Amino acid sequence: MTKKATSIWAYIGWVGFIIAMCQSCKDECKFHLNQSLVSNIFFSGLGVLTGMLGWIPWLGWILDLLVFTPCWIALFVFWLLAFIPACRGEEKEMPLIGKIRIIK
Repeated sequence: MTKKATSIWAYIGWVGFIIAMCQSCKDECKFHLNQSLVSNIFFSGLGVLTGMLGWIPWLGWILDLLVFTPCWIALFVFWLLAFIPACRGEEKEMPLIGKIRIIK
């Protein structure tokens, strides 16, 4: 796969990330692999929190409406702000969480 295709695959959930990690051009795509790993971790963590606290009557519903829904929207916007440049072959960090480096 090309660098651009690998970068795009990296942003398509955990399965896409694993497919991108298995490609031969992964050294050229470390930026996008890192960005997608960070977003996948944040999406997964938010999903676990939402699932655990959503079961609590009233408090879970209020947290879901006032805290988790805006976090989901913000995280989706951050993901889009990284995915669209990957489709163009550019490297742009996600706001707020883009500076986190896991893959070096």
